[in-house]
Amino acid sequence: MAGKSQWGAETREKLLEKLSIGKSLREICSAEGMPSESLVRKWVMKDEDFGAQYARAREAGMEALADEILQIADSQEGDVITTEDGREIVNHDAIQRARLRVDTRKWLMSKIAPKKYGDRLDLNHSGSIGALSDDALDARLAKLLGKAGVAPAAGGEGEAEEK
Repeated sequence: MAGKSQWGAETREKLLEKLSIGKSLREICSAEGMPSESLVRKWVMKDEDFGAQYARAREAGMEALADEILQIADSQEGDVITTEDGREIVNHDAIQRARLRVDTRKWLMSKIAPKKYGDRLDLNHSGSIGALSDDALDARLAKLLGKAGVAPAAGGEGEAEEK
């Protein structure tokens, strides 16, 4: 493949290493001496071995982002500012920025690896459906038709409720 000879294994290894520590492909490819994003994507599609390595590097990158989320959340750097007169005040801008950084990483991880990092939906049914006998069902239906004022027309009993 032409891309292999032009860029070589060393460039590919460097690219995979940076992906595995959570760097974005855009950031990596914008550095001097690195291939374009489109070329890397072609390598992934055309070269099965590189594609598998790329996928593993992306998985490792997600783990790195998870570690980064913990680091951002645990850091208190910049949360409090000391004024010239020695008062300490809360830096709400820094706290909001940290929240944005965490939320962005969580969102990205949930989209790239939804099975591992996406929200889990509980689709298990925990209720029960009670079965009524035919007679009980007929009685319930007649009562409801009576409330609706259509019982006599349907051959049932009862009268419409007054509002």
